[in-house]
Amino acid sequence: MSDFVQQYAAYKEEFLKELKSGNVEVNFKDGADSKKMVLELFEQWLKGKTAPKESQTVASDSFDSFLDEVLLRAKRILLERGIRISYLSLSQQIGVAESWKCIKVFGSNNIFYRIGKTKPRKGPNKGREYLVFDLVMDGHKKQVFVPLLEKKDRIESSLGVSLERELPKVEATGKYRLKLLLPYDVVREKNIRLAARKLADFVGTTKPYLDDLGVI
Repeated sequence: MSDFVQQYAAYKEEFLKELKSGNVEVNFKDGADSKKMVLELFEQWLKGKTAPKESQTVASDSFDSFLDEVLLRAKRILLERGIRISYLSLSQQIGVAESWKCIKVFGSNNIFYRIGKTKPRKGPNKGREYLVFDLVMDGHKKQVFVPLLEKKDRIESSLGVSLERELPKVEATGKYRLKLLLPYDVVREKNIRLAARKLADFVGTTKPYLDDLGVI
C-alpha cells in the first residue's frame, strides 16, 4: 500500500470518528444526495486539517515553557502520591531553551523519564508530531527492559493507552525505551492539565514495577 493511500485511509478513519462523535457539523438539505454531501464534508474537513496554520508552529521557547509548566504540575500530583521527582530546567537556570527535559526518579543516572516531542519517520505513526513521555532504560536489557515488557499489557491496561517501543534496529544499539505518545494538539492547545496528569500516571504506574526489579 502506498504512503498516499495509507495517509488517505488514516484521514478517512479520523474523519468518520469525528463525524460519529458529532464534531463535524452536518446540514443535509432535503432531496440532497447524502453520499455526495458526505464527500463534500470530508473534502472541507480535510482542507482544514491539512492547511498550514501559524498556530500549529510552537516556538521553541514557548514549548520549553510548556514543558516546565507540565513538569511543575506533574511534580505536585506525584508528591501527593508519595513519589518524588526532580528535574533541571536549563531555561530557568541559564536561559537555554530545551526540546527535551529529563526527569529523575531513581538514584540511577541510566534509568530515567523524559518529556519532549517526536515525529516518527517509520511505523504506524510516521510523519505525525507527538508530545512524548519516555521511560529510558538504555543498557539494561536483561535486568530491567525485558522483565518490564512482561508487564507491558498490565501497564497499558492501567493507563488505558498503548505504549510504543523503539524500532528493532534502534534497540539493537542498546537503547531501550517505553513511550507514551499524546497528539501534539495537547501542546498547541496548551492543555497543561491533561499532559501533567498523563505524565504523572505514566510515572506512577511504571515506577512500582521498576521498584520490584530492584531499580533504586
